[in-house]
Amino acid sequence: MNSDTSWLAGLHGAVRLQPLPLRLYRRAGIEVSLLRLDELHPQVSGNKLFKLSYNLAAAVAAGHRRVLSFGGAFSNHLHALAYAGRALGLETIGVVRGEPAYADNPTLRDASEWGMHLHFVDRQAYRHKTSEQFLTALRARFGDFFLIGEGGRGELALKGCGQILECLGPDVLARTDLIGLAVGTGSTLAGLISARPGHCRLLGFPVLKGAEFLYSDVRDQLQQAGVSDPGGWRLCLDAHEGGYGRVSPQLAAFVPSFERETGILLDPVYTGKMLLGFNRLVAAGGVPAGTAVVLVHTGGMQGVRGMAKTLYDLRSAFCGALPL
Repeated sequence: MNSDTSWLAGLHGAVRLQPLPLRLYRRAGIEVSLLRLDELHPQVSGNKLFKLSYNLAAAVAAGHRRVLSFGGAFSNHLHALAYAGRALGLETIGVVRGEPAYADNPTLRDASEWGMHLHFVDRQAYRHKTSEQFLTALRARFGDFFLIGEGGRGELALKGCGQILECLGPDVLARTDLIGLAVGTGSTLAGLISARPGHCRLLGFPVLKGAEFLYSDVRDQLQQAGVSDPGGWRLCLDAHEGGYGRVSPQLAAFVPSFERETGILLDPVYTGKMLLGFNRLVAAGGVPAGTAVVLVHTGGMQGVRGMAKTLYDLRSAFCGALPL
């Protein structure tokens, strides 16, 4: 087994901070840049790298040979875990929400080719994934394993995500007023909260509908990691575009239009929603002139692979204005 996890930590190195010279930002008098975590690695990219690095190092240090985690049919997390597990010589098991027919999609085909064993469970059973009874049944089936939470969620993920701000460097961080990012499980946001300097505010854009619960959930994650909530962060709750994995016609049109303007590919599940939500906020006058903003491209492009036709059909029907 190749147990050297240093290659994961080494990927945290030089990360590009790309200015976004959109007309919208110039008119608003703000400076916006995008932290390109998506460029860190072709397979273990974005926040997934930070969520996995401490988890996999802990698994190796404890002598585990098998790692198990959870995700959906187009899970960025399982995709990254399968690749990283193979690189480290670890057996990986992905508990997938959905039917075995999903195994033929490109995301899970990659994971399977990289050695991940895919175990499909229906949605009702998946809701109990954290119960002791469910985990006991998994251990009876697969043997002992190192458990990583859905999407990498957990104290070790929070610790890893706290290092994202280090990618900015002290000088850039000192002059940054606002950092924005997409929010799924809330682990990345919690990690940034734990590491943010006092002058810098955080704005999270949940990609699921009815995400008010994330306020308490993020605080719970901080508490479990022994971190008190310092404040200075909030959620923008209207950027979900209909719910997790849902795409509005405006979002479907925004993603390719943003790519034409900037050369940057966005996914429609996470970063696309964050950029559209942020741009709407700017257009509404919600970001004061003179604000220096860093938006985080958290990578995870698997959603694009599952939505090509949907995106085409929806954007073809959109004829309104886009906040660019």
